[in-house]
Amino acid sequence: MMNTYIQVYKNRSKYSKPFLFICLVFSLIGIAGLLMTYIYNKSLIPFFNESGYFVLLFNGVIWIYILKDSMRKSKYFVSWDDSEINYLLPKSEKTESIRIENINSLKINKSGIVIELKDNEIRHFNLNYFFFPERQMIIDFFEEINKKLKQTF
Repeated sequence: MMNTYIQVYKNRSKYSKPFLFICLVFSLIGIAGLLMTYIYNKSLIPFFNESGYFVLLFNGVIWIYILKDSMRKSKYFVSWDDSEINYLLPKSEKTESIRIENINSLKINKSGIVIELKDNEIRHFNLNYFFFPERQMIIDFFEEINKKLKQTF
């Protein structure tokens, strides 16, 4: 079996940082323009008034928030290889690792997987964060493990 890595939220992270910089520049121009207009009663950019600077500031701040949220969500994933399953899902605080040899039983349904380990610890793997075909790929992987578990008994 080969290594598999599935990111929960798909985003174009290589474009996020340059776009974040552009939004930051827009916000700074908006702030500087508003300050110049109110303090010195002069416009930073000719033919720009207060509302134009406010639009630049508001637009920059909104897009910065959206991009930061998108970049924060890019850390969520699930991966596996021949011996181990690793995942970090939303609402999880840290990366979870499960050795395949430590799995005692699996209960698979369309919304999640209940993993019972040999030390009687129970882990829940929520599939609602994934869309097809990734969801089906994860289900197929766990069904393959489940078949191997049933063969050993």
